[in-house]
Amino acid sequence: MNDNDAGMIDVALVREQTTRVRDLSGFRKGHQVPAEASDRASAFVARIAAADLSRDLDEHFAQFRRQFRFRRTELQVSDPENGAARISTPWFDYRVSVTLDSTKTSQAIWRRQVSEFRSPEQLFSGEFASVFGQSFDTVEFTPPAMIDLEAFIDHVEDRDDNSLTIEYDRRSTWCELSIDEIPARMVVRSDLVSLIARQPQIPAQLLESFLAMRKRLKGIECF
Repeated sequence: MNDNDAGMIDVALVREQTTRVRDLSGFRKGHQVPAEASDRASAFVARIAAADLSRDLDEHFAQFRRQFRFRRTELQVSDPENGAARISTPWFDYRVSVTLDSTKTSQAIWRRQVSEFRSPEQLFSGEFASVFGQSFDTVEFTPPAMIDLEAFIDHVEDRDDNSLTIEYDRRSTWCELSIDEIPARMVVRSDLVSLIARQPQIPAQLLESFLAMRKRLKGIECF
């Protein structure tokens, strides 16, 4: 495993998209769009999204078999439950969920994620690009320990790098970094680092942006 492969083990490729609650296939005449966020409203959205989630699983199951040539015994499928579903493969886990948007309850949030990479080199393969295309716009990295954001910000500013821009709030609860030549921004919180591309990209391009940003920040805590 090379250094790039090792750096991919703890990341997740992610994209979140919104849809109207009434556009979920389980929404029927007589149903009402939630007026406020609650456990009951969340359970309702999970229930009416079950058929959509099953259809998504069917499509990805077929693609995984066709492109990666996985055998039936190599694919473990968890059917929709509480608005979430999963396919575990020998190389990675694919997760998909539909949840109520708590800030705008007429909407539901689709989240698709690939993580738990057991064969990181496959992330850069043509087969992986064929299956997922431009499905993702975010790389999420969970640091091994909580990040001291004040120290992190100070380290970045001490570099005095004119090509690197950093923004943060006055309480140092988050910071956002951008580098001129990298088409993405990185949002850092104490428990999560997210590289967000300007638009969805094929996995290899997205991961290369993450690795380039990580290389520029080498030596700073959590990188």
